Amino acid sequence: GRRVNSPSDDPAAAALSVQNASQAAQTDGFLQSISSITARLQTADSTLNSVVLALQQAVNLGVQGATGTQSAQDRIAIASAVDGIAQNVLGLANTSFPGTYLFAGTADKSAPFVSDPASGARYQGNDGVNQAAIDEGRSVATNVPGSRIFCSDSAGVFQALHDLSAALK
Repeated sequence: GRRVNSPSDDPAAAALSVQNASQAAQTDGFLQSISSITARLQTADSTLNSVVLALQQAVNLGVQGATGTQSAQDRIAIASAVDGIAQNVLGLANTSFPGTYLFAGTADKSAPFVSDPASGARYQGNDGVNQAAIDEGRSVATNVPGSRIFCSDSAGVFQALHDLSAALK
């Protein structure tokens, strides 16, 4: 019941059929890529929401510790809580998504941040941005390097948490 059973029946129609099959396979690949990108970005979004909540908690602790009503012992306890938040944020900054670290730039095979006693944490990733094809000739960024999120020229997130803890102590 088919008009073209072999390429010799209608070479032009056979070529069109092969082209259509190739385009369908390519579209399936793009759809899988988009699905993977969506899951990756949802994980990054959730992680960053957790970071924001942790930083808000650190700000609240800093305000609490800055009041003149806290004893030295209370400020040390608050500093300890800030240190815990810093460790939590470090863990979040090192979040991985099946086999790659979300905030490591293109150096996504190893943890982007390591603990550093002088500044809280040090960035070991790079500033590269991973790209993924979503259509023929079109790609999107699938990450933002941790250096752009957690670090800055003057003081990054980890330095601020480290300084807050030191000031409370």
